[in-house]
Formats: sequence, structure tokens, C-alpha cells
Amino acid sequence: MEGFEEEIRRISLSAASEKMEEATANSSDGRSVSSDAGSSEEVPREGPTDVSAAGCDIVLPYEPVPFVDMDRFIGKWYEIAKIPNRWQANGNLSTVIYCRNPNNGKLRIVSRTFVDGRRIEHSGRLWVNDQGKSSSYKCQFLWPFTGMFWILHLGEKENYGYCVIGDPSKTNLWILSRTPTLEDYVYEKLVAQLEWQGYNTSKLVVTSQSEDLAAYKDENDDFY
Repeated sequence: MEGFEEEIRRISLSAASEKMEEATANSSDGRSVSSDAGSSEEVPREGPTDVSAAGCDIVLPYEPVPFVDMDRFIGKWYEIAKIPNRWQANGNLSTVIYCRNPNNGKLRIVSRTFVDGRRIEHSGRLWVNDQGKSSSYKCQFLWPFTGMFWILHLGEKENYGYCVIGDPSKTNLWILSRTPTLEDYVYEKLVAQLEWQGYNTSKLVVTSQSEDLAAYKDENDDFY
């Protein structure tokens, strides 16, 4: 963890220096300096900034990842943590499955959790907003209501390994993994990045994946 914290501090001081230089350069022509969430400028993703050291606010641009290969992305994801929401039960062994309808190829999503041993499952439709990027999508579990979601972070493995799903309002948040557990250093790094992007990560609740999976397994668990 010492190396991780040291790297965060290095990035923080570097980012603060660049921000202050930018402010100085722009002051001569009267331009104001602000963080632009739509900027295409590449921003380091290693960790958060120490705003107290900089004396000014520095925020990582909040936007979806540049591109998602949906063929790599679809499949089963385990919920590692989430910010509780109004429509999803706070259960254990929670998973989400992205899949294609075998008849027409359209994307679907299946959310599943267990509360007191009882399975709660919801399935819905999914529309990718930008076919060129596939990193933002609309989801509908109950007609006519839809929600907009962004894929904020992805792992580098063939099946991405882990991902973070959020929304434009920063109200909803899920940290997902291809396996029931996620390495501590990866989780801590993601939380740090999300704080830098303006999320209140103190609201995150870790999902238990430690119960006996065999007790709940049925013929539909691997349907995708």
C-alpha cells in the first residue's frame, strides 16, 4: 500500500502543478479555468488527487470509457459493491448477466440476487447509445421507464476482468468482477478513481459472495 499511496501523491502534485500553470497562463486573457467533463484530453487514472496540497479543486473528467467491445463485455458479472438504489434488493450472491437474444441478436440484461435464500431476478432490454463506442447504454426493466448508464472503468483482460457501471447523475454505482472476488488493491484503486470523479464512495456497500453457491444453483445459472 505504501507504493500505491506514494504514486497517488506523485500524481496529485503533478496534476496540481499543471492546473496552476494553466490558470496562470489563462489569466492574461481573462479566460476562466474549469474542469470540462466532455474533454477528450487523456487524464491519468492511477488515483485521486490531494486537493489540499494543490489549493484548488482538481476533478477527473467524468465520462464513459472511450470504447467497449460488447462481444467481450457480455456474459456474467459478480457484484462486488454498489451504492444501494430503490429498485434493487440488497441481497447476497448478486450477479448481472449481459447477453444477446439468440433469435434477433438484441442485447438483454438479467439482474439476480438472493435474499434469505430466495432468488430475486429481473430481466430487461438494453440499447447501446453509440454503436461506435458502446460505452453508454439505456436499460429498461419496467416499461415505459428507462435509465441511462455509463461504463466508467474496465480491466485489461480478454473478458475485461472487472468493470464499473455508473450513471450521468452519479446516483448509481456498481463495481463488478468476472469472479466472486476482486483483489483488494484493484478495489481500492477503483474507489480512489471514483472519488476523484466526484462519487461519494462512502455510500458503497460491499456485496457478500461468500455463501455456498451450490445451495442456490439451478439449471438457469449458466444459460448465457
